[in-house]
Amino acid sequence: MNTGYPSNTQVQSGNLSSYVLSAKASIPLMAEKDIIRQRLMNHLDESIRCKLTLITAPAGFGKTTLVSSWIHVRSLKAAWVSLDDGDNEWIRFWSCITEAIERCVPGFSENIMRGLQAYRSSSMEAMMSFYLNEICTITEPFVLVLDDYHLIRDASVLESLAFFLEYLPEHIRLMIISRAHPSLPLSRLRVRKQLSEVGAADLRFTIDEITALQEKSLSNVLLPEHIALLEQKTEGWAAGLILAFLSMEGRSDVTPFIQSFSGNHRYIFDYLMDEVLLRQTEEFQVFLLQTSILNYMNASLTDAVTGRSDSKHLFHALERSHMFFIPLDDTRTWYRYHHLFSEMLQNRLLNRYGLTEVNELHRRAYQWYEQHGFITEAVNHMFEADEKEHAAICIEQNFPLIIQNGDETSLQRWLKQLPLESIVSRPDLFYYQAGRLAASGNIPEAKSLLERTLHLLDQQKDLFSEEERRELTLRVGMYRASVAYYQGDVDTFIDLLDSNREGLVKFPSIVNVVNLGEALLYRGPIGFGGRLKKMAYLSARASESETRRASIHGALQGHGFVFLADLYYEWNRLEEAESILEQALQMYDPESSHHLGVAIPGIILHTKIKQAMGDFEAAEEILQQATKHIEKLRSPHWQLLLEACFARFQLTRGNIDAVEKWVEHRHIQTPDKTSVAREYENLTLVRLWIHRKSTEEAVKLLRKLEKDAKRTDRLGSQIEILLLLALAYQAEGKHISASESMEKALQLASQQGYIRIFLDEGSSLYELLSQYLKQYANHDEEAADYARKLLPMFTGLQGDYAGMPLHEGSEFAVSLTNREKEILNYIAAGHSNDDIARSLYLSVGTIKGYTYNLYQKLGVKNRVQAISKAMELNLL
Repeated sequence: MNTGYPSNTQVQSGNLSSYVLSAKASIPLMAEKDIIRQRLMNHLDESIRCKLTLITAPAGFGKTTLVSSWIHVRSLKAAWVSLDDGDNEWIRFWSCITEAIERCVPGFSENIMRGLQAYRSSSMEAMMSFYLNEICTITEPFVLVLDDYHLIRDASVLESLAFFLEYLPEHIRLMIISRAHPSLPLSRLRVRKQLSEVGAADLRFTIDEITALQEKSLSNVLLPEHIALLEQKTEGWAAGLILAFLSMEGRSDVTPFIQSFSGNHRYIFDYLMDEVLLRQTEEFQVFLLQTSILNYMNASLTDAVTGRSDSKHLFHALERSHMFFIPLDDTRTWYRYHHLFSEMLQNRLLNRYGLTEVNELHRRAYQWYEQHGFITEAVNHMFEADEKEHAAICIEQNFPLIIQNGDETSLQRWLKQLPLESIVSRPDLFYYQAGRLAASGNIPEAKSLLERTLHLLDQQKDLFSEEERRELTLRVGMYRASVAYYQGDVDTFIDLLDSNREGLVKFPSIVNVVNLGEALLYRGPIGFGGRLKKMAYLSARASESETRRASIHGALQGHGFVFLADLYYEWNRLEEAESILEQALQMYDPESSHHLGVAIPGIILHTKIKQAMGDFEAAEEILQQATKHIEKLRSPHWQLLLEACFARFQLTRGNIDAVEKWVEHRHIQTPDKTSVAREYENLTLVRLWIHRKSTEEAVKLLRKLEKDAKRTDRLGSQIEILLLLALAYQAEGKHISASESMEKALQLASQQGYIRIFLDEGSSLYELLSQYLKQYANHDEEAADYARKLLPMFTGLQGDYAGMPLHEGSEFAVSLTNREKEILNYIAAGHSNDDIARSLYLSVGTIKGYTYNLYQKLGVKNRVQAISKAMELNLL
């Protein structure tokens, strides 16, 4: 039958590391005793009209055998992945898929693996968009098969496959083999008639199929009544049937045997397996039990584990016996046991030999794996053998390879199993663990790790040399500073930096510990949740001394300048924002990928400043130049943010078609789950929807984003989302809902002095503010008062963009910290610096620093001018 899918060609790619076993990407071969189940073959023939074919049933129903037989019999081009627990990390997961596709489409992996590494720090959607664009270059149709998909539990992997399936090209079909229904939009696929399903009821063997199977499995032919009884007892369960035939071989009377077993599948399996094992020679039983610890095996590996030299001969015997032994490649080099069979053997292994002997088998396995470069498998067996110190050594030696190959899920699992002293004594492992905890926002666990480390250094002095202990102490001090920063504890952060000058010299940056893959405007933890006054307070503390200022900016490696520029931008002090931003952009080398985390947010902020000043040509030029440079550097995360910024710029100019094309090219869609890393693109999509009046979709996504922003306490994001909700509701004619959202935004914004976040939304928001004041101002006087202060700033709109600088003399022009207000009141009361220092228990030098910063903010040179200006601005 011609299905339209060309025959499969197995090609060794030679591009991927031996880290991923090639056997995982091999299509299981047909066994001599397999039968062709024509009714199911026809079903699969029809299924490839659908985007997804789902084969689900409990263990032992013949799912894998059916699909692999179909591929071989129909001579289809197929990419096959045999999944395992280690594939619960999306770089590794998609690396396995890439290897499988490479085998049927030679050359596919040449660019894809570099791209996957480039997208490591990007969002799942960005990586999948890249992957889909690459896969669309394949012109020949093929089937992608994912076997044992029920072993995949990682949320990012599950989400990535759902995204992939949504945009899967027409000439590619996906087949999933699983014991349970996967977390995919199955209902939607059914409605669209894009899903074909094969379940346990379909996979049960019929009387005719049982007859065909026993003719290949037994030398003596069963009577029809025996087959009928067997079908009744096993309910057509493939594993039970095969084991029953193995148990019957050589029996003269099978009737008592068939009648003797009953119960569910698990009991049948245990009963029959005992029957099968006991009928084998002692030597063969020992071989089966000892090799059951291996997920994959070849003759060399099993010889090493069992101490034999004839494993290849026993492999052939296992294949001939149909003993749930599956060849994984054309050369019959790699094999595995059926999972159900393996589980049973492992239980019996422990009962028969005990833990000590089982550990020795694992020890032999890891020695072989380590010698042959299979690091993941080696380390897993080290832990099984309770060789934790050896595991720590192996992980440390292969740390770069583990990270490079995307096996961080396994790495994190291993680190949880290692004792603290094994981690602390290995800098790569300790710094990775501390950095990962801080970057993921798991502050309590990060603090606990650091405190336990300091205690260990104090209590076990013989564990490290004096030099090692000193370096670790300095490093821990820097990590503690980064955690304090992440918590928004400015004073503790500064105190830790002040007390760790030596650490600052040796390890000047804390940004590697902080999560930079968050909302563009640093509204997440690294930007204090968008609390502008806290950023201003950090700036004020930094300005207390030039040494401290240099320390903080050194620790933040340029990010501090972007933070401060963004603060002044939001307060509408545009010239100051641009001046500060120039210091950050001086670090940017357009030919280098270094400092992109500073440069790209800085460039995007620079374009906003130019737009706010009304210089749209300069804004467009900045974006175009930056986009050209970033494309050469293959840094997709930052490229996507630049593209989203350019899309927003196009919207302000009314170029809707260009934005639509960008959304389609980048596969931007409504996410099932929101993430900080994608918030900027998602809010860009919302703006497009509001422009084209798709307000229902906009509101639905905004509600998701609002919930996530509240959960993670991102104040700046909440304000922007509320403003967009207000605009969407207004477009729908829901004026009450629009005013309620506007009021919430005003309440939050008034606490921090946000201005540009309102002005940047243009004339539509001006009209909405005006409407709010006319109809709903009596609801909340504070919100209404803030709206009244904002409205005059919208004068001089250019097109649909608000770009006027702040009115001279507005109280928004100056925002003082609580300490600065306190000192200002002392100055107004006529107190000297010495008096103020004594009253506040601070040094005279500290008071001078505060006073200097106060003068700078007020734009004055002395006390008299400061008091006059403060009174003018109603600050006293």
